[in-house]
Amino acid sequence: MADHLEDTHFEEVARNFTALWHALTVAGDRDPEKHRSLINQVRDALDRGEHRLAGHDPTIIANTFVLEALVHEGATTRTYRARHRDLLSLHAVKTLRPDQADDPVARKLLLNEARIGGAIRHPNVVATETLLRFADGRPALVLEWIDRSLEDIVRETSLGVGDIMHVIAAILRGLEAIHATGYVHGDLSLSNIRYMDNDLSRLKIGDFGIALETGRRHRDLDIAFAGRPRFAPPEQLAGQALDGRSDLHAAGLILSMLLDHCHVDHCRETGATVKRLRQLATELARPEPQERPENAKAALHLLDGLGKDIPR
Repeated sequence: MADHLEDTHFEEVARNFTALWHALTVAGDRDPEKHRSLINQVRDALDRGEHRLAGHDPTIIANTFVLEALVHEGATTRTYRARHRDLLSLHAVKTLRPDQADDPVARKLLLNEARIGGAIRHPNVVATETLLRFADGRPALVLEWIDRSLEDIVRETSLGVGDIMHVIAAILRGLEAIHATGYVHGDLSLSNIRYMDNDLSRLKIGDFGIALETGRRHRDLDIAFAGRPRFAPPEQLAGQALDGRSDLHAAGLILSMLLDHCHVDHCRETGATVKRLRQLATELARPEPQERPENAKAALHLLDGLGKDIPR
């Protein structure tokens, strides 16, 4: 009996879906603009009724972005994959955790991240798209969606020397743009370097959660310490003022890690280049800021000097 009812319900749904599909696809003499409007209205109705199927109300921001999945949770923030209700495009939405909603420092940092990210436009920097609000007042930072990171590459595969050079060139170009705007990233790491379409020359630096103006210290943002001990330079660990050379230190450590994961045969064939790349990694990660290249542009010049074709 239950199976019969289930079959009956399925047939009813199938009939109704067929009728809906026919109404949408057989436009007849309908004006193209009205046809698009009808499709959008149906999409919107399905969107609004999704909670009846899922058993819960979907979270919709500014009547535009539907939160689809939680992809990362930090000490004070959460990041979601979100979809634009009309364009169907994917985006990242970063906000405060509910238990941090009233924390003035956490809120200030997220708003600071929005301001800094919004000031930087470069192909090698994750795009900050807009800042909205949840219904409960929490800020919602909308970012370009990129679901892969350099950490994934290191975990899953090894790179050839050419790929490694493309990676470090993209990182340095992104840093050059960040520093030219007057900021220090302060949290460069494998997980904060994103990539798309398997194109390593299109790597993008993301997550400006603890970025700050050149010459400032994190204590100026009411943070006792910010950064990742594995990548932070000595001056950051000591709570001192940071400048662009602080990010170069992290870039040097990342380059060294990539070389450690270099494809064995390829590294053997290009031993001289690998040796020079390791020297560059050492120069970038010198303990004292004044011992490092002056800026990202100078580091790119050193990379160009290796004689490989690095796209600019």
